[in-house]
Order: sequence, then C-alpha cells, then structure tokens
Amino acid sequence: MKADKLLEELTHIARSLGYSVRRETGTFRGGACVLHEQRMIVVNRSMPPEAACVIIARGLSRLDVDDTYMKPAVREILARERAWSQSHPDVNITVGTHEAASQ
Repeated sequence: MKADKLLEELTHIARSLGYSVRRETGTFRGGACVLHEQRMIVVNRSMPPEAACVIIARGLSRLDVDDTYMKPAVREILARERAWSQSHPDVNITVGTHEAASQ
C-alpha cells in the first residue's frame, strides 16, 4: 500500500477511535496526547508521509484496536510499531492533560 493511502487509512482509524489527527508546523516529531480532555495525534507537517504513518501507527499501537476493522497493511504497521514499543521500554509515552502537566 502506498504511503499516502496508508496515511489516510491510519487517520481514518484514529478518528474512528475518537482521536483528532493534526499536522502542524514546529520543531517536534509528534505523537499521541490528551489536551483539555481532547485526544489527538500530532504530526509534524514537514515529515514525509512514511514518517507520519509511523507516528500515527505508534500512537494507535498502544490502544486496543483488535475489534477495529483494518486492511492487512494497516494491521501490519500497527503490529510492527507495537513490537518496536515493546522492545524499547525505555522510550515511553506519557499521556496527561495540560492542566495536570502545569500543576
């Protein structure tokens, strides 16, 4: 599956799970977060589609998506990113709200 189509599929799945997907400009890579009770995945706009797919897939790989329909190529990238996350336990993602972070 081409990267643009994979990106579209991953974005659709994220949205179906209640996440907004935003492509923004800045000096960051991206990831999943919760801000003011809104779940989102933020991706740097300057990233190529292949890298954006990895960022979204890595965020989704931490969710229970077993009952979610997805094409085999999408399920494959999610499995790959889940395995990567499990083999790199020192790289963690904390999810919190903006209010909690400022306390």
